[in-house]
Order: sequence, then structure tokens, then C-alpha cells
Amino acid sequence: MPTCHSSRPPVRRPLAMQPQHSSMLLQGSTTRSRCSHMVVRAAPEDDREVVYNKEFGYSRKDVLIIIVALIALGVFMYEGLQAAGMSPGMAGNWVQLLIFLGICVGWVSTYLYRVANKQMTYAQQLRMYEEAVMQKRLDEMTEAELQQLLQEVEMDKDQMQVGQQQVAQQ
Repeated sequence: MPTCHSSRPPVRRPLAMQPQHSSMLLQGSTTRSRCSHMVVRAAPEDDREVVYNKEFGYSRKDVLIIIVALIALGVFMYEGLQAAGMSPGMAGNWVQLLIFLGICVGWVSTYLYRVANKQMTYAQQLRMYEEAVMQKRLDEMTEAELQQLLQEVEMDKDQMQVGQQQVAQQ
């Protein structure tokens, strides 16, 4: 891919403003671009299979169902409060307050649940990265290094069993 060779640092612009041909002028400048044909490409994908989340709440259909359910809940609460003798203005205020607090408490509870179970995006990405690094290291090891690693693991297991037996005897 051709690159820019210039004494000036590259100018950062949105992708739509990137020069495609050397005849294009730089934005806000009267000098011609020294770059010839710049193209932005994504990194090639590995042959990884895309895994979609099938849990409730992760598809457009599920989001629409949740929205319709919240609207219906609000309408039924509003009509129920009016039927109980509350004025329309106060019924609307109470419905807004209860729906808002319900959504806030619901969202915060899901967040706390994900934090407690370490199901946050960062934790999952970190776990996948660590597994990939360990797998790569394991793949790069020679047969002799693998045998040595297995012997060390066996020795560690034996030491742990001896330590557990000593603790059990005390």
C-alpha cells in the first residue's frame, strides 16, 4: 500500500475526507496531497465462527417486546390509578415515577449481577485473550518442553496433596 512521505506530520481527517488520488487537494490547503491513492481496509478476518447471543433481550424483537410491555404497563397503571379515584395529573406523575424507578433499579440490578459474576465485557475479553496467549505458547512448545511442563505439574499436584494431608492431620 503506498504511504505518504512528507516532512509534515499526517493530518487526521474523517474517512470521508481522506484523499483518494494525488490530484485531490488537502482540506483547507492550496498544496496538493503527496499521497497517492489512500485506502482504508479492515484487518483480514480469521475463520472464526460468529456466535450470536440467544438470551432474551439481545435481539431487536426482544427490545420491541420490552418497550411495548413497558408502555402497556404504564397505560394500565395510569388507568388503574384513575379508576381508584386519583386525578389524571397525579396518576401520570406517579406512573412516570414508578416506571422510571423500576427501569433504573432493574438496570442497576443487572449491572450488579454481571459484576458479581464477572460477566462484564472487559472481563470476558481479558479471559479470552489470556486463553489465546496460553494456547499459542503451548502450541509453540517443543515436545521436550511439554514433557518437562507435565512433570512439573505432576510434582505440584503431589506437593499439594501432601500439604492437604498435613492440614487434615492437624
